[in-house]
Amino acid sequence: MDAQCLLNQLVAEGYPATFSMDEFSRINSYAGKLRYADAHLTKLASGSGRTVYQIDNEKVLKIAKNGKGVAQNQIEAEPFLQKYDLTARVFESDSRGLYLEMELAKKVGRKRFEQLTGVTIEDLADYLRYENQRHQVRACAFCVNHSPEFIAKMSNNEFVGSLSSLNADYDFKTGDEGRLSTWGEVLRDGQPTIVLVDFGLTTSVYDQFYHVELK
Repeated sequence: MDAQCLLNQLVAEGYPATFSMDEFSRINSYAGKLRYADAHLTKLASGSGRTVYQIDNEKVLKIAKNGKGVAQNQIEAEPFLQKYDLTARVFESDSRGLYLEMELAKKVGRKRFEQLTGVTIEDLADYLRYENQRHQVRACAFCVNHSPEFIAKMSNNEFVGSLSSLNADYDFKTGDEGRLSTWGEVLRDGQPTIVLVDFGLTTSVYDQFYHVELK
């Protein structure tokens, strides 16, 4: 068995019997891949760049819908990011960024998010905006409204500190990190852990694909 056949066999593990990775891989268009997945897998979510399908109880398949979906898949599949505990694991990925397999994470509500991180999702969103804006030359009213106690509480939180380091290391756009849908719960070494399930939007990806749309 050659290397490509072996890879296809490994990737196909866990898929429904009706799903053929060989057939899926031969489809060249975004729309064609999405139609095939629609016919054989359960759709979990869909955004402007990608659609997410459930493979089994452990994995999801993220399929690009366009160039920005490809770019985000390529970011999430980079081995460097797999070293961070805060990111969902990527098991396999297409070399062109057309699709990837990612760890399935359980959705979290507000109460569960706070239990796992020690902060509310609303406070996290506020603090991320504060971090983004405090480096601006012009002072902003939003920043002034934050008390020293709030800033100290957030900056001393282990989860928030780890997230801030990740964002700085990889130049992520952080707006979506203040939304529950960006996070999920997994087991790491038997321990419930909060992880990013959507982390492909770096500043460079935003500037190339999203910033243009807003002009």
